Amino acid sequence: MIRQEMRGKLSADVTIDEGTRLDELGLSSLQVSEIVFTLEDEHGVEFDPAKAAEAETLGDLLTLTNEVLEVG
Repeated sequence: MIRQEMRGKLSADVTIDEGTRLDELGLSSLQVSEIVFTLEDEHGVEFDPAKAAEAETLGDLLTLTNEVLEVG
């Protein structure tokens, strides 16, 4: 999903894991929002907007997704 959002601007040899910072990937806030919206749509859940805005790493997004799925 990250590579798709980057539209080919991310080299294939770049490692993406939970510790990867969103700003290091060059994602704009709009692109991060699109990722969050996609996750919400795919899982039929809604994230807390404040928590989603605080996400700094892919791990933060993963944790947020898991928390919402556990409650949902």
